[in-house]
Amino acid sequence: MIWHPRVQPWTKVPLTALLALVFGSCASTGQTVAEEVEGTPAVLATLPEDETESEAQAAEPTPIDSEFDFDSLVAVIRSEAAEPRERSVLPFGIVWTPAAPTEGSAIAFRVLSPRGGLEPEAVVGRFADGVVRFGRIGKEWVGFAAVPFDTEGQQQLDLEFRFGDGSMYRQAVDLQVAARDWDETTLSVAPRYSSPPPEVQDRIARDRAQFRAVLDHASPEWLLEGAFESPRPYDVTAEFGQKRTFNGELQSRHTGLDLRGQVGTPVHAAGRGKIVLAGDFYFSGNGVFVDHGLGVYTGYFHLSEILVSEGDMVDPGDLIGRAGATGRVTGPHLHWSLWVDGKGQDAGGLLGLEIPRP
Repeated sequence: MIWHPRVQPWTKVPLTALLALVFGSCASTGQTVAEEVEGTPAVLATLPEDETESEAQAAEPTPIDSEFDFDSLVAVIRSEAAEPRERSVLPFGIVWTPAAPTEGSAIAFRVLSPRGGLEPEAVVGRFADGVVRFGRIGKEWVGFAAVPFDTEGQQQLDLEFRFGDGSMYRQAVDLQVAARDWDETTLSVAPRYSSPPPEVQDRIARDRAQFRAVLDHASPEWLLEGAFESPRPYDVTAEFGQKRTFNGELQSRHTGLDLRGQVGTPVHAAGRGKIVLAGDFYFSGNGVFVDHGLGVYTGYFHLSEILVSEGDMVDPGDLIGRAGATGRVTGPHLHWSLWVDGKGQDAGGLLGLEIPRP
């Protein structure tokens, strides 16, 4: 849960009471805090146990020590002023798919406002140490959560609803995440891909920097319209999460889903989005990244041909390239990837998610 700070044993009192106390005390020292506290709401102050607030305001000014910590006082005032007030509302309805989440597979959350209840202006969440970004689709809010490798057991979705008057409401939901058994395989590839030579190290570093620059950015708008669909006939040749050993030495995790495809067979966009990166990469070969919004991206790799350009908008089923055998491969296919909040997820799981249309 999001922690709400409380300062003890101080008590909230009206700003006028604090100003009377501070200005009266400052009269004999020449200090002033008018610029620091002007216009702020209720603040924190202390009162003697045997004195009421009205008595404190009427009391004669008492000199204070010249080392009074005004910076700390102002920091307290500002932190309290910035904290939105929490309100009581009817709980929101929260549903998700898949109904039984597993590690490595993204979860789609749908938030339904209670009938006759207030409509939030924004919804934010956290799940499994990651951010869940929500976008409005009609009268619902939809968000995607990543479920990283080795995440299992009870996990909590923490939600914060923010309203137009500056108030907010918090709600939490517990989910059970099941572990998965991952396949292991040994593959043979060209030696330059298991032990890259020094002259390609800079290129590999540039590729990774480009990938991270894309995946670390989350567009605020949800671009998808309706559910995802498979970019090729769904004939899987290698599962997501597979543990791999290349040429008996290099070990890695398969962070995509391989779909059967001969060189030149069509590859389609899995959903509406924007082409944000397209190029030739050392390990991935010819590849395309599609931004679907809210930190959700799909990728299409080892293509023989790229048929889109960066900045293009695509709809589900649009032709974006052709399958191939570029980069580190053992044969022609499509490597289909999914990222949520910068984390690799099982793209195959997209096909079962319930996503409302606008």
